[in-house]
Amino acid sequence: MASVPPSEIPQIQTQPEEQAKEWYRQGQLKQAIELWQKIAQDYEKQGDKLNQGRILSNLALAYSQVGAWELAQTAMTQSLDLLQKQTLATPNQTRLPILAEALNVQGTLFLAKGDTLDALSTWEQATATYRQVGDELGLFRTQINQSRALQGLGLYRPACEKLVKLLLKNSLSCQNIDLQSLKPLFTDSLSPLQREGLLSLASVLRQLDGVDTSRWILEQLLDKLPQEDKVASIWLNLGQTLQMQGEIEEAQKSYQMAIAVSSRGEIQLKSQLAQLYLLEIKGEWQSIPDIIEAIEQNIAILPVNKTKIDAQLNLGQRLIEQANINVYSQIKLYWQLIENKITQARQEAQKIGYARGETYALGNLGELYETLALAKLCQKKPISSENCRQAYQFQDREKLTLNSSQLWLKAQQLTEQALMQSQALQAPEMIYLWQWQLGRIWGASGRKEEAIKAYLAAVNTLKSVTADLGANREFQLSFQDKIEPVYRELLGLLLPKNNNELVSEDNLNEARQQIEALQIAELNNFFRSICVESQPVDVDKIDISAAILYPIILSDRLVVLLSIPNQPLQVYVTSIDKKELEKVVEQLRYTIVIRSQREFYDYGQQVYQWLIKPFIQQLENAEIKTLVFVPDGVFRNIPMATLYDGKQYLIEKYRVALTPGLTLLSPEALQKKGLNTLFAGLTEIAEKPGLTPLLFVNEELDAVRSQVTSTVLLNQQFTLTDLQQTLQYNSFTIVHFATHGQFSSQFKDTFILTWNSLINILELEELLQKNDIKGTKPIELLILSACETATGDRQAALGLAGFSVRAGARSTIATLWSVNDQASAALMDQFYRQLATQNVSKAEALRKAQLALLKNRWYRHPFYWSPYILVGNWL
Repeated sequence: MASVPPSEIPQIQTQPEEQAKEWYRQGQLKQAIELWQKIAQDYEKQGDKLNQGRILSNLALAYSQVGAWELAQTAMTQSLDLLQKQTLATPNQTRLPILAEALNVQGTLFLAKGDTLDALSTWEQATATYRQVGDELGLFRTQINQSRALQGLGLYRPACEKLVKLLLKNSLSCQNIDLQSLKPLFTDSLSPLQREGLLSLASVLRQLDGVDTSRWILEQLLDKLPQEDKVASIWLNLGQTLQMQGEIEEAQKSYQMAIAVSSRGEIQLKSQLAQLYLLEIKGEWQSIPDIIEAIEQNIAILPVNKTKIDAQLNLGQRLIEQANINVYSQIKLYWQLIENKITQARQEAQKIGYARGETYALGNLGELYETLALAKLCQKKPISSENCRQAYQFQDREKLTLNSSQLWLKAQQLTEQALMQSQALQAPEMIYLWQWQLGRIWGASGRKEEAIKAYLAAVNTLKSVTADLGANREFQLSFQDKIEPVYRELLGLLLPKNNNELVSEDNLNEARQQIEALQIAELNNFFRSICVESQPVDVDKIDISAAILYPIILSDRLVVLLSIPNQPLQVYVTSIDKKELEKVVEQLRYTIVIRSQREFYDYGQQVYQWLIKPFIQQLENAEIKTLVFVPDGVFRNIPMATLYDGKQYLIEKYRVALTPGLTLLSPEALQKKGLNTLFAGLTEIAEKPGLTPLLFVNEELDAVRSQVTSTVLLNQQFTLTDLQQTLQYNSFTIVHFATHGQFSSQFKDTFILTWNSLINILELEELLQKNDIKGTKPIELLILSACETATGDRQAALGLAGFSVRAGARSTIATLWSVNDQASAALMDQFYRQLATQNVSKAEALRKAQLALLKNRWYRHPFYWSPYILVGNWL
């Protein structure tokens, strides 16, 4: 989004000046420039340096609009030089408003060139200058511009705070903004600058997960019908917001409206590029040539600036992704066209000093040559680019054709140039991309050690990228495309391709660290901030009878790492396509909840053969009693206790626990003295249609009361307020919620239900911290006995892991699906009995409770006993 343009300068304008401004507004830039040049010369002859400086700033802006950046820079430098030297000759009240306006123009020029940090600094100077003369409109305008510069730097929270303070003029923070506080702004007297501020606020809220509020603001702004181009920018922003909400058809309509009502090429171009992306998502390939032609026409008429360069790079990227590497002749045909577009963007970036644009151009050219090299290798193989890369990874370099080797070399050289430039710019969000790309290139051209080093560098850089951009919603949405593959491809390098390949112990240990790092990255992405910290835990020293299993899903194989105390890591590989594996695991999850069927046995046995059978002898020799899984992907959604060896379930032989990663464990054992428990539950449902009452919660409560000291919040007493007060003035070892809840891959859809509200993870975390004000006695066990994973959500268990990590409890017992509450009461009776009267671990107490149901002829089907899983500390 462009910066807010300069206002009318508060001086008496001559008739020629008015004419020049009118031509500028109408887009007749040549006439405006010629007239302003003459006016500036006239003021120079008259010795009127103040007005000469004022006109020169107008000229600089006009020059930038036609891509004459050298002239723009010269005019801007002369303008500021003249204005800043008038300190003694001109009173401040006359000079400072003109200087402030010139600084505002300079900030606009910096932003158009991609110098976002310089733009921010200059707008801060303009704001300070306007403040000196008490110009409220100038202050308002330059602070909006500052917020846009902050957005350009990825600093979304400070940008939002600035806008909220500016628009609402109160102490509300960005986090607490709501529709009620915004409604008073939408009056008939809403000024153009206020509209600009609200449009900018809608843009930044979209990045901070305030998508609903963003949409509401934009729809309100459309009702106010500002001038034509402002309407177009609102439609563009609304399309971006709708796209983020997953409403693709509505987003497409908004982009079409933006194109239809806009008279400016920039708005049209951004909307057309957004449309192109949506057409690719929808697979509407027949419509793509027409939109590409329209985009190219718009690019051709734009002056050279950041918007034009970014558009060329965006189009080049889209064309690279469209190119089908299975048809070498097709990619070869595309190649010259794409190379020309990206090379032109690079040259234009160099011309205006847009360093980031030049760096992206170099990196994109490297990707283009990488794609062409892959197409050359796989031109006779009908496989995807990912499978092509794997098929040729680390082959003997002597077997590469001369042409192919030259393509890889060119790709490497361009990528190394991009990497060096991005490092000079200290831009980690670019650095990791080129490190990743270099790893792919080296891997495909047979240089495995260099590839591993490049990937390790990329994942290390990613730590700072996710820290800087953690609040960026678009960045979060691209996690599965731009972050997760880096880790998985690195794991593919570190781990063996088959059971005959020897891999060093160092590589296996590195793979273990990286799968744990990926788990943490997924949780941080889920929470949309960097809030999950980790520290190494030595399991050998806390439980010598526990083994840790890491099932790692790669595109062409399943690799299982086994960690047994005081032994080196062991590994087993199953060659299987990722989609085939996911289908089996999902069928296990689907069939196990159908009580009238028994197909789950076959699927459970298949997963058992993948994960457990290869290690049976090692587990027996080490006298392992507890299996702790660090589940990957779809394995998070199934109860590992139901894995079946043909005769018995896994739970019949082992205690079973899950953890998002050993580095997230609190390794202390459960303190048996005083299992003081808070029990909160619902037997009735208030104001939540579609949920059934949990009729056996009273029986579950009786089971708890009979074994441990309890404080109870039931039905109307189970409110957020009562929960806050109870936790604030009491300390509990166990917190047990017998209420509906849901785990989802979406943060906002992960919650538990109280009598009158929903509590999300962060609210729960804040509540449970009140139980441990001194930080010396955390909750040992959190029980969520009636929650479930969201139906149809393959990543739903992220919400479960999130609850477990952020709740502050050492362990969590939760349910994967909506349970039978009568069976739940029976299981909890056995669980608390074991916990209170026997010297057993939490994992053993849950195991014995599950076995008790398994032996009951009414509850022997795993639907009843298996959804209960222990996450975290199993001791």
